[in-house]
Amino acid sequence: MRKHNFYLLWIILALLLSGCSQFAVRPALQAGDIKEGVLYDLRSQTPVARDHLINAILASDYVVLGERHDNPLHHELQLWVLQQLQAKQWLTQLNLEMIKPQQQKNFTALSPAIAEDKAALQKALAWPGDGWPWADYDDLVQFAVKNSISLSSANIDQDQIKALYKGDIPSPQVMLNPEAKASLLRDIEESHCGFIKEPQTSKMLSIQLARDDAMATSLLQARRGTALIAGAFHARKDLGFPLHLQQRAANKTLISLALVETDEVATQQKLSALAQQYDVIWVTPVHEREDPCAAFTKSK
Repeated sequence: MRKHNFYLLWIILALLLSGCSQFAVRPALQAGDIKEGVLYDLRSQTPVARDHLINAILASDYVVLGERHDNPLHHELQLWVLQQLQAKQWLTQLNLEMIKPQQQKNFTALSPAIAEDKAALQKALAWPGDGWPWADYDDLVQFAVKNSISLSSANIDQDQIKALYKGDIPSPQVMLNPEAKASLLRDIEESHCGFIKEPQTSKMLSIQLARDDAMATSLLQARRGTALIAGAFHARKDLGFPLHLQQRAANKTLISLALVETDEVATQQKLSALAQQYDVIWVTPVHEREDPCAAFTKSK
């Protein structure tokens, strides 16, 4: 009996020392090794080829392409992803945070011929220019219309925003633990450069939750093969619309891709946080922009 146990011990030890895959521990990505232009699968903690991303999306129901709204390169990379998915006959619909429900009628039943002229397309759509410059999204919209890919709203209307802020209507029901709620409130305050406090932050939280719920609804109402373009914060699995989607339809699969700038992965702490937020990140150079807090300072 002792001899049998002795041999068993040696077998286990040999497997451990051999680096057998079932015992190997994959090292975490290191911030110092992150490179611009590279995709990283945060689930496997490895850099991956572009084909890996496309294949992962093909195996899923939906994909969200989270962006920094003002980064032109992010829109170029989003277009590349959409082109690959369309070529694989996966892409059936494109949902946009930039479209509100009341504008949906402008995006329905468009003739592909109108997409040849971007100016005519912009006019036909009555593109919402309030914070969404046409030049940032014209290539994406043109691609969808040319290829008869449905365009759909993934946001809420201004009237709903006002009602939520006043407390006239309740915010969507989503299970948030105290840590998640505190994190959302903190992020809302920081995104407004500390110039809003309670009760404004809680009112803004209701609006944020409603927007995320609208994004989840826009996917659940669509067929498999739908891509969503939204701000990267909305794409977060821990706090954004994927949380709503998971709670409402756990059987649906989503790839959350975030286009992030190098300063967002500059430290190990930031990189580790991203692993809780997204499935895949695509690292891009930092886009030069004015200090976003300057506008708040000037308004005071």
